[in-house]
Parts: sequence; structure tokens; C-alpha cells
Amino acid sequence: MGWNRGFGRVKEERKNLSFFKIFQSADLSSESMRALPYTFMKNVSKEDFSYKMVIRAKWGSSWEVDISMNPRFYYMEKSGWNQFVSDNALGENEFVTFTHKGLMCFDVNIYGLSGKEIAVPRKPQTATPFSKIKKEEDESCHKDVKKEDETGESMRGVEFEERKRKKSKKVEIGESSRGAALKKKKAEKAKPSKKKIKIKRRKVKNGVPEFKITIRNSYLKFLAIPKMFEDVYIPDESRRYMIHHSEGKGSWEVLCLVRNTRTIFSSGWSKLAREFPLSVGDRCTFHLVKPNEFVLTSKKARDEITVID
Repeated sequence: MGWNRGFGRVKEERKNLSFFKIFQSADLSSESMRALPYTFMKNVSKEDFSYKMVIRAKWGSSWEVDISMNPRFYYMEKSGWNQFVSDNALGENEFVTFTHKGLMCFDVNIYGLSGKEIAVPRKPQTATPFSKIKKEEDESCHKDVKKEDETGESMRGVEFEERKRKKSKKVEIGESSRGAALKKKKAEKAKPSKKKIKIKRRKVKNGVPEFKITIRNSYLKFLAIPKMFEDVYIPDESRRYMIHHSEGKGSWEVLCLVRNTRTIFSSGWSKLAREFPLSVGDRCTFHLVKPNEFVLTSKKARDEITVID
């Protein structure tokens, strides 16, 4: 009887669109792993399609995942996908089927290496294969950023050295003078600078905050965010931003690394610079269209030459 019920369920599910994935630890968050099969998407009707999908497990848990598109295929965004992978401690060659139930809702069935279906939620592991990948990526990112700091190529390097020199000078002038300087500094901090006021007014005028950068050689690897923009719009903790091509030619997830000395686009930025593509001399404008999304427009240096008849 049990075999007949199982066979009946499989027979019923064959009527629905479905696809499968095998979760190997090496590629849990890669683009190919997050891709939706072309043959599957070709058969999803316009009425059923949505840029948000819901993955449901048989024990009741569900995950919302955003869908994006590049020139080759549709794929699942990392944030929701990685949560699904982490919550189910995937990465030990599990066989997972995704059955479409309509309106981009999917029933998921997970089978272990033994072939037995996992019917109850797994206990989260201390370190899933995905968390290990993420940790290695972040450690590598921090090493690269440290190396970039030592080169002094950052546009804020000079500003930081100047600030250190002024601080040393203040120490030498004595306790009373230092107290007066600190009071003056607090008063200046309480009063918004003209630059900050200018940014806020621009936001009201244009509707979207923005900053502009001219690409230098070092900016093809890491990009320092201007201090006056960072102070107003960037939170005091590192987070990931999605940066979209202004002409819809792609989207990239980039880590915004907040440090004491400066804030930079690090992990994921060099890939964006390569694929966008960006070159030395390009004038770039970053539009903050959502709290965690930018639209990037780029103007080539040669495009700025004006011919007068």
C-alpha cells in the first residue's frame, strides 16, 4: 500500500512542471547553481510567472526568493537562496526536486545521499558548506582590502594622513587648548556642513540620492565611497548592495565594507568593473534607488569630447 501511495504521488507530480538540483558543497551559491533551467522557464506561462518565487517544504517551512534575469537565463537571488540552503544544511550531495504548483510557488522534496527522503527539518549545523564558503570569501576580501590600504592609492589616504597630523598638533597645544578645540569640534558636528546640506537638497530636487566618481586604475579593484555621501546615506555596518546596469545589461551583488578609515565597495566590485565594463577615465554616477540598491550609469571619457562646427 505504501508503495502504491508513493507511486500515485509521483504520477500526479509528473503533470506539473518541475526540475531538480544536486547540492555539492563546492558550488552552493554559484550562478549556475542558482539558475532556473531554460527548458523549465520556457514552459512557464505569463500568467504564472512572477519575479518572486516561494519554496515550500513538506513540514510547513517556506522561503521567499527573488528572481532576476541576465542576458542568458533567469536565476534566483543569493539572499533568499542562501537562506534556503543554510536552513536545510544542504551540501552533502542531496538530490532536491522543485515542483511548480502555479504562480511561482514550488513544493520541494529533499533526498539524502542514501536515497531516503528527508521529511522533517534538519537541525542547523554549526558550519554549513555555504557558511564556510562565505567565511573564506570574507576573509579573502579583508586581506585584499588591507593590502589596498597599504598601497595608499585610496583617494582618502591623503585626507586621513592630514587628519592624523592635525590630531597630533592638538595634543601638543596643552590641556586647556585641547578642551576648547573639542568644544568647537562638537559644535561643528551638531551643525550640518554645507556639503551635507547640498546633498540633502539634491535629493529633494532630483528625487534620488547620487554620487559621482571618475574611475582611476585602483578603482577597478575596490571603490572608495565619498565621505560626504557615506555620512548621510550609508549605514554604520557592512552590508551587501545590488548594483544594476542603467541599460538593464546586468546586476551585481557587491559588499559595502564599512571601516574606521573609509567605506568601500569590495567583494564583487572587481567582477562588476570587468563585466560592466568600466575603464580608467570613465565618469560614473551611482543612484541610490532603494535602501540596498544602486543604478550605475557610466560615461566614457571619449564620449565627453564635444565637436564645435
